[in-house]
Amino acid sequence: MNGLLDKIKEFTARHDIPVFGICRASNLENSAPQGYRPFDLLPAAKSLLCLGIPVPKGIFKCGARTNATYWRAANTYYRNIDAILMQLGRIIEETGDEAVPVYGCFPYDVRGKGDLWGFLSLVKMGELTGIGKTGKNGLLFNSHYGPRLILGGLVTSAALPVMTWPEQNNIGCPEGCHICRENCPVGAIDKNGKVDRLACVKYSQKTPIFSYLMKTKTFDPADVQILNHVTGVDDHAMYTCIKCVSTCPYTA
Repeated sequence: MNGLLDKIKEFTARHDIPVFGICRASNLENSAPQGYRPFDLLPAAKSLLCLGIPVPKGIFKCGARTNATYWRAANTYYRNIDAILMQLGRIIEETGDEAVPVYGCFPYDVRGKGDLWGFLSLVKMGELTGIGKTGKNGLLFNSHYGPRLILGGLVTSAALPVMTWPEQNNIGCPEGCHICRENCPVGAIDKNGKVDRLACVKYSQKTPIFSYLMKTKTFDPADVQILNHVTGVDDHAMYTCIKCVSTCPYTA
């Protein structure tokens, strides 16, 4: 598998991906809920790969225009990362193995009003592959880029070597720092770092059709999931808050 690993390293370098890591798929099997484990996406899963690309710091320094600027940056990055994941999957499958992308934004499951679940947790994948630790704001915190990484991943049947690139000591958020919690407009981050995802999503993302559906008395998650994917992602939605990232000392 060293030859395949060399191809992955060369590919990530050529596409300017500064951090990525690989771990065993079984590591996430033990910590993820049923239905959201690697074997649920790929029964022959043996390895997980997670990569991250940082959003430039300047985007968070645009004052009143930060949210709109970040919205455009995130949409551009998600599309780029999705394309990269599919190309990486093709490289892996040339060896005879299989690979399934874990996209950075959608598709996802709608399990209730505002309760959105990715098919696999990219934050947990990032932690298990060594490229960061779960931060107090619920995002992956990298020792160099802080919470600015936009993530993508792969589940593969290839038995890849466990590694982190570049090697670094990711110790997580600085102890005693609670700036993200103090600046959250809706108090969605508690003192133990647990994030109220429903409160966060309702405040920080605005999608006209999703907002309407959240107010209706009848709520069919399957219908909402389809409608939200078609009309509520990428250019069709707007970020209205990113303070837990923009106020982080690693971003400022």
